[in-house]
Amino acid sequence: MPVDEKVTVFEHANIIQMNSEDILHDYSLVVKGGIIQKIESTSSFETPKGVRTIDATGKYLIPGLSDMHVHLEGLAWNVVYQGNNGYTPEQLSYEHLLLPYIAHGITSVNVMSAFPELLVIRDSINKGKLLGPQLTLSKMIDGSGKAWPPPISTWVNNPQEAKNAVIETKNLGYDRIKVYSFLDKDCYDTIVKTSLELGIPVDGHIPRSTSIEYIAKSGQSMIAHSEELLNFVNDFNTENIESISKLLVDNEIWITATLITTNNLLHLLEDPNELNKEGTEFQHPQAKDVWNFVYQNLYKPMPASHREYLNNAFSEFQKPFIAHFQEEGGKILAGTDALVPPTLPGISLHHEMELLVEAGLTPYEALKTATINPQLFLENEKAGIVEEGKSANLVLLAGNPLEHISNTQLIEGVFIQNQWINKTELKEKMNQVSKSFRELKRE
Repeated sequence: MPVDEKVTVFEHANIIQMNSEDILHDYSLVVKGGIIQKIESTSSFETPKGVRTIDATGKYLIPGLSDMHVHLEGLAWNVVYQGNNGYTPEQLSYEHLLLPYIAHGITSVNVMSAFPELLVIRDSINKGKLLGPQLTLSKMIDGSGKAWPPPISTWVNNPQEAKNAVIETKNLGYDRIKVYSFLDKDCYDTIVKTSLELGIPVDGHIPRSTSIEYIAKSGQSMIAHSEELLNFVNDFNTENIESISKLLVDNEIWITATLITTNNLLHLLEDPNELNKEGTEFQHPQAKDVWNFVYQNLYKPMPASHREYLNNAFSEFQKPFIAHFQEEGGKILAGTDALVPPTLPGISLHHEMELLVEAGLTPYEALKTATINPQLFLENEKAGIVEEGKSANLVLLAGNPLEHISNTQLIEGVFIQNQWINKTELKEKMNQVSKSFRELKRE
């Protein structure tokens, strides 16, 4: 009998829905048209004939993961070549660039410096023409001449330019706006005001011209890094941690922790060979060039005193702050800042969740930051939870992540875009990506 792959049944699964820590042991789950149609105890469920079945006996089914702070390769990054043409659109295959996310169970990513070509890629994914995670695209806006140049970000010099930048961002179809560090206060105020009027959310850094309290009350939705707080903290004492936490909780500000970003930076400062660590074989050559550019220009010149400061800040402020923020009911998102060296796409999200547990979160709390929390943040009621009527972005694990968060890495397969891709197929696809990038580098 031919198999109807429009209907998929996961049999004998242990389902972690993520609306509680409860586990539905030995349940069957039916997917049709990319939507979860039924969840029922296997003991009372009869699998329809002629459908695709997946034996999930002894395994754990969770929602697809989300990385809420990534950067993707693209034409804009050709600025790092300083006179050389860099890579062409044909050499930047997003099918390959996005595969490491899917292979690691990530079905949604927030791109926090999006480029025009990604608008097309997002729509191709949404229409099922391209295999990839759901893309949320944020356009970065900053003051002129200080950091990432156009077209990586949009530079503005005055409130009128700031207003125009927001209007253009909205008209082009980006999802959100990312404010960066070097906006003056007038430009920042204009961006937030115009964005709220147009209905496009604002996330990002805390501009140096403002303060934590200022942005907490401004209408900005999310702070993109916990380390952003360090620019406004003189002492890592408990009182500061508690007062900042209360301020942000009271104003319902989300924080993307990005502990992995600082952690990886500290390792890189100790050992530059981190630029060639395991996993870089799955990187596009442009990503490796971006890594080298950032390392040579930003990290390598860093004085020893600042390196020591970052190390102390990570252990004495960032990690304790995130733990206290969680305890007080703070809204935390998992993100990696992938493409910033030496943070790899995909696997780094799992390391981020490990660091969250190391900081003091329970495995369930850490898993929430990468499943249900991101979809609540995006106001996407169709995802982030394993429930009837929700989108079937699912990951099947060989171990229980609520016992050990590292079990999120034991991926048996990923269900995305109504496709089931098992671990053997994922490995084959990743090997194809590696081969393609090796050949591209030889060119």
